[in-house]
Amino acid sequence: MPEAPARAHAALTIPKSISRRTSALRAILGVVFALSVLAVPQAVSPAPVAAGSSCTGWTSTTNPPKTIRVLNSRLKKVQTVTFRRYVKMVMASGEWPSRLKMATLEAGALATKQYAWYYAMKGNHRSGYSYNGQCYDVRDDTNDQLFKHYAQPDARQKAAVDKTWGLSLRKNGKFFLTGYRAGTSGTCAADTNGWKLFARSVEACAKKGWSYKRILSKYLSPNLKFVWSNSIGPNVSKPRVVLKTGNNVATGAATIRWQPQPKRAEIERFQLQRKVSGGAWKTIQLPKAKAWKTDAWIKIGANSRFRVRAKDTRGNWGPWSYSPKRRTVVKGPTGMSLAGGIETAAVQPQKVKVKFSGRSVALVMRTGPDMGRVKVFINGKSHGIVDLDRKKSTQRRLVFAKNWSRSKERSIAVKPVSSHARADFNGFLVLR
Repeated sequence: MPEAPARAHAALTIPKSISRRTSALRAILGVVFALSVLAVPQAVSPAPVAAGSSCTGWTSTTNPPKTIRVLNSRLKKVQTVTFRRYVKMVMASGEWPSRLKMATLEAGALATKQYAWYYAMKGNHRSGYSYNGQCYDVRDDTNDQLFKHYAQPDARQKAAVDKTWGLSLRKNGKFFLTGYRAGTSGTCAADTNGWKLFARSVEACAKKGWSYKRILSKYLSPNLKFVWSNSIGPNVSKPRVVLKTGNNVATGAATIRWQPQPKRAEIERFQLQRKVSGGAWKTIQLPKAKAWKTDAWIKIGANSRFRVRAKDTRGNWGPWSYSPKRRTVVKGPTGMSLAGGIETAAVQPQKVKVKFSGRSVALVMRTGPDMGRVKVFINGKSHGIVDLDRKKSTQRRLVFAKNWSRSKERSIAVKPVSSHARADFNGFLVLR
């Protein structure tokens, strides 16, 4: 491929000369390395662009753009692509194959991201980058970076992008255009020039145990600075609220679960908060700083909502991730209540059955040394027998729980296995 992306393109096909050159470079590596290049001569500043020109027009050099405009050369149209997705798909399009060392992938992910980020910045748009009156920031071919619209990044490629997402680079105090080529040397750092990564020698460095930061420092120095965003930390999945067997109504009827994204993110701690109806957000103490779940009390008859965020090992907090509003209600015979002075009643040999609408339901009963067994039915089908016999007597215990992904009209029933054994029924707890 050429040393620098062309400034104007009349055709939407890749020139044969470019294809031949790319093929030759791939042959050198023996792997699929489709190459993108830094649009600058060695050891000088990036080539100038039209002053004030803009397409995506991004302005931040600490937070990457939300989207990027890409020329789809196959469909012959300009597409707006989520920026993180774009970077991951470039990785998977052959630029940085998954079989490479993780440090190589991480260094490559940063170079890939900042290359595209640079051209999405306000003032860096190349005047010839337009098609049918629509501007675009990058092409999907080797004039910029390969972006195959059908590419499927794997877990290692995704992890490399996610790990370095909050990082950007400065050279001589300025945000600059990164780049990379295949290179011809298999010796670690043999072909450094201060502006590009050379994939073949970078991989040799990674095999020696170098980290991605050491690789970047060696290849892009002097005067290189790493800048972490103060607002970009790990993402967390939406908290999932479920009712769990064994929990107690008074202390923690629900279990709240979440996961960092990606799972391999470098987490220092999580923060979980709860909001009841129109009240303020209040922090819930976690059993451990890195715990992914905890039991939590939910006020019956009120709307509860949870939010969670993560802090990485560099001290950056990620965004809050919110659960939908959840509401618990009590179902059962007239007079049954779990909100205040609990009333217990001996279940008669006949079924106690209620209809409900929700995504979780729990059977709340007393357990103890004098308790018998009950059979649970959902929508008329048996869901097993619950043994209430315990060494220690406990009130308002969730002895059975069932959770679904969606709220729906259902029914639940409970019936003692024997008329001779005691079974104190507190009620059905429904989570909507």
